[in-house]
Amino acid sequence: MKVPTRKMLFRLASIAVLTLLGMSTLAPAAQAHDPLFLEEQHHEPSRGPFLPDGRISFALYGTLLAPEQERGFRFEIPSGERISLSLLVPDLAPENLLPLGSLPSLRLIRPDLTEVSLIPSFQQPFAEPFSGTNYLRLTDHVELGTNGIYQVRVTGMEPARFTVSIGYIERFGTPVENLANRNKGMGELAAWYGTPPPSTQETTTSTPAQEATTITPQPDPESAAAGDSQPRSQSLRWAIGGLAILIIIALLPLISRRQDAAD
Repeated sequence: MKVPTRKMLFRLASIAVLTLLGMSTLAPAAQAHDPLFLEEQHHEPSRGPFLPDGRISFALYGTLLAPEQERGFRFEIPSGERISLSLLVPDLAPENLLPLGSLPSLRLIRPDLTEVSLIPSFQQPFAEPFSGTNYLRLTDHVELGTNGIYQVRVTGMEPARFTVSIGYIERFGTPVENLANRNKGMGELAAWYGTPPPSTQETTTSTPAQEATTITPQPDPESAAAGDSQPRSQSLRWAIGGLAILIIIALLPLISRRQDAAD
């Protein structure tokens, strides 16, 4: 039986270390978008939040309380950079019972006042692991940005909760203009996710499956990013990686002695 050489053992140890470093580098990319909340006063883009850089990832949560209500926000992005938008609704009643034509839709108005309408065209399940919430993705849109201010309008034929995700660079705590509730975090997300539109509260009853999706408030993403509280999955990756390295290091002397005896 061929015994591994010292060179091979050190190579295995190096691979384990690099794997652990890789997991720690990728962990922030799995974190959620920075949450923002659109309220009744944000009924048009000029009254909504202003995002300074459309490349930074945000999730904007809101509820349309009546048919044809609107919510809006604005953003800028460096010219030539990618605009990435998605529209989602919770995978809960009443939203997951509505036909496509009654679900919220989104309009992107460019600085030159041309616009594109993002109408729901599919209902793709999406599980957000950081908060433990589940959604239906309705539409996606990507284009290259230009100088100037973009406007986003969300409306719908029926009362419904919605989420607009924008950007792809994770950077929690980025200043946002025209938003008094900037510091709301995962606790507010839990309340929003568990509260159906007012017009359906009296007629919609929770099923065991829906109750299972109710989330428990987690630490704010800002604290997690600062290292105050890491997601459980990230801690598990560190533990597994560290255990693998310790096992390899512990085996080095034993295998080395076997190699010497074989020589």
